Amino acid sequence: MSDMFFLVVGIILAGIGLLLIMAKVMTYIKCTVPINATVVKLEKEYTFFRGVEHTHYRPVVRYAVDGNNYTEKAYFRTYRKTEYPIDSKMEICYNPKNPEEIRFVGHPFPLHIGTVFLFIGAVLIWCCFL
Repeated sequence: MSDMFFLVVGIILAGIGLLLIMAKVMTYIKCTVPINATVVKLEKEYTFFRGVEHTHYRPVVRYAVDGNNYTEKAYFRTYRKTEYPIDSKMEICYNPKNPEEIRFVGHPFPLHIGTVFLFIGAVLIWCCFL
């Protein structure tokens, strides 16, 4: 009974992990047109770790495609406010079929969550065959 439960949960978690990873890979494949975007704002975010507050900055960029302006928030953040100054340029690639879909050149995709789900699912599946 418990082996079957772990197998099913493992398959579900591994499937979710694969879907999350594939979504990021597909974004990378679809976003092929390079363009320079301008940093228009730094969104300040706070996290708490062991009772200590940490400040992060997430760049917001603006770019134009075919006369239309788009503004997107980066999926990454930095501790240094000066790393992405306002009005500085960042290279991005956008999806020519959907210009709102972008990836930031030089910044790896956050695959952590998908990898964790895949790993836990694989361990649960593997445990069923011991």
